[in-house]
Amino acid sequence: MEQNQMLISIFVGIGTGLISSLLFLWFLTKLRPKMVISDQIAFDQIVIEKTNMSCFRFKVINRTWLSKIYDIEAQLVLITLINADGGFNIYMSPIKLIKDKTWSLNKVSQSDKHAEYAFQFITTENLEELWLENQNIELRIKAKHAFSGFSKTSSKRYFKPVNSIKKGSFKFGNTLEIS
Repeated sequence: MEQNQMLISIFVGIGTGLISSLLFLWFLTKLRPKMVISDQIAFDQIVIEKTNMSCFRFKVINRTWLSKIYDIEAQLVLITLINADGGFNIYMSPIKLIKDKTWSLNKVSQSDKHAEYAFQFITTENLEELWLENQNIELRIKAKHAFSGFSKTSSKRYFKPVNSIKKGSFKFGNTLEIS
């Protein structure tokens, strides 16, 4: 009888340890950055270094639960699918962004009057001229969670210029609408 109780207490201890470890790991997975990237690219004129320039803008919003994100890096690439025996090879060429890094983005807050939870990555390269029918454009974002330090990479691929580029600018705040 004593031996059975000892075995039961060992299994209960192991079981509760496993369950608590799994719950802790599940909680940690929730502490990753959650970034939303615009479905469309805004095209308009803005002033950059006292010069009026045509530009293409991609908006990113930090929708991470209860935390800011930091060390945000972006990469914009033109993807060309090259026909090969048995499929396609992928060739990626970088497209220069005016600024490809930012220190941090706050969490979404209605009281944030400056929308420091959103950022727009901008390129002045003419995407309409670069982007051919057999190509895609992809924006990749990498960020770290301020509390856990976990990194996450998010990406958005744009397939056709006609469907992806919209004249106008992004509305202010927690929206990805272009007006």
